[in-house]
Amino acid sequence: MVPFLGIVRLTLKTAVRSNIFQLLLLVLLVCIVAVPTSIAGDGTARGYIQISLKYSLAMTGFILSLSSVWLGCFIMSRDTETYQLHMVVTKSISRLTVWVGKWTGIVLIHLVLLLLASLTIYFIVQYQYHRQSFSAEEKQRIENEVMVARRVYYPIMPKMDELARKELARRLEINKRSGRTVDESQMAQDQLFQDIKREIVSRYSQIAFGEVREWRYENLPTDYTGPVFLRFRFYVSKIGGNEQRLSQGLWILGFPFLPEEQETGKQKVTEQKDIKEKKYNFAAYPMSQGPEQIMSGEFHERVISSKFISANGEMLIAFQNFDTNREGMFFQPADGPKILVSAGSFTSNYFRAVLVIFIQLLIMAGLGCAAASVLSMPTAVFLVISYIIAGSLSILLSGTTYFSGPADYLGSYMGKILLLFVIPLQAFDISYYVAGGELIEFSLIGSIFLQYFILRGVPFFLLGMFLYKRRELGLVIRK
Repeated sequence: MVPFLGIVRLTLKTAVRSNIFQLLLLVLLVCIVAVPTSIAGDGTARGYIQISLKYSLAMTGFILSLSSVWLGCFIMSRDTETYQLHMVVTKSISRLTVWVGKWTGIVLIHLVLLLLASLTIYFIVQYQYHRQSFSAEEKQRIENEVMVARRVYYPIMPKMDELARKELARRLEINKRSGRTVDESQMAQDQLFQDIKREIVSRYSQIAFGEVREWRYENLPTDYTGPVFLRFRFYVSKIGGNEQRLSQGLWILGFPFLPEEQETGKQKVTEQKDIKEKKYNFAAYPMSQGPEQIMSGEFHERVISSKFISANGEMLIAFQNFDTNREGMFFQPADGPKILVSAGSFTSNYFRAVLVIFIQLLIMAGLGCAAASVLSMPTAVFLVISYIIAGSLSILLSGTTYFSGPADYLGSYMGKILLLFVIPLQAFDISYYVAGGELIEFSLIGSIFLQYFILRGVPFFLLGMFLYKRRELGLVIRK
């Protein structure tokens, strides 16, 4: 234990003396102080706090990740190339102890920096928010929509893959019966499946002029009495683009009631257990007297009473398209509409995001140490940075939804295969959860830890330890 602690202490001293590390610290200090104090946002308290939190946390995670990779490569290679490791291994200290000690030292110094940076950002944002002259209505809005941790509920979605497979089988059967030539190659089948799935998703996402689309939600809290928030974004005419404009639509809520209440004309008093097991109907309740003007392409939130949640945790909402140009509207599944219910404090949610950044630093420091266990410092840095870039590109490749030819299929398959081994930085960027007041579930944190630290990071760490242990130090020549 004493040798291990000694290596950790020496690692901390070496890190502090590094010029590049000192430069990154200066950049980090500028970011955590300048970003929250200089951003104006969209002129509202909500916009200010959201942008300040998102940019500050994202930049902190990025800078500390670079620092972790740099120090991991620098410290591991420096001790080997300056022959300091030669003296260490002459003592009764295993190279495994040396490797873990250096990794622990790098992690500890970045943990301290992360805590200092996150606390500074937290207090600066709080101070700036309270000192600015926002109206009472704006402050109440930010307390309800940002300075809170809200659990997100998505509507029940149809099984798109299952529907696409059924439609594919139906079309193939029709072609065979009509005597048409059918390309039965796997690539052709996959392309047709993707085309059909895209058609189904498009039909489900689109609401034609005058039509009404319903969404049903389940497992909402039945004992909740606070405000419930409806968050949504839609596009007019086409998804994305810069041609979005003011449109009109009407939100309709479903007021829950039991069928027997409708028959008798009065509410029946029954046991709570019996109520939860009953099937509720929903009566239409418009949120406004008529169609309201809504800007497409932007996120919006509406406040809903918790009375619209049935005793068995269900909610039904609908939207009718009253677009002024009689064009269709598109609701992407990722954009909602989703229901948000308060489930915790902003502070606890903020530090859950900090915990995710710490997991990222654990991995980045380990990758740097693993690469430098057998490579020179420039080569190790290049290898780790290339590995990280490959992870980011894999996200883009695997997310391809339109296939125009074999090259698109090849890129998509390569991206999915690479994602089994690489670690994309996008997986750790959850600052938008905090900025949007959405609860970061422990299940999400556990999934990130399992997928990227245990299943991807640890194998590379073990490989680095093995190569470090087997490395022939007599072949190291000082340049």
